[in-house]
Amino acid sequence: MDTNRFKSSHDFSNIQKNLHNNPGYSVESYSQQVKDYINDMKSQNKEATKHGFMTQAQKSAKEVWEEIQEMASEAWDKHKDSHENQ
Repeated sequence: MDTNRFKSSHDFSNIQKNLHNNPGYSVESYSQQVKDYINDMKSQNKEATKHGFMTQAQKSAKEVWEEIQEMASEAWDKHKDSHENQ
């Protein structure tokens, strides 16, 4: 994931804007990811399962959550320090 694009487009106050700016959060995108996952499993002579796909999706969601936590922590630290010095 392009972290810079994610950071610049993520607006915690506007969920719809986030969904628009981060097209990874759409049914169409997940549909393509399912197709890619199934093709990848076939190329490896493995069985594609819903559980396998959901595990893969969970990993990507965890990475996004970790990035959000990092950005939120940085924002907290920045603004907390500036308010303490006033």
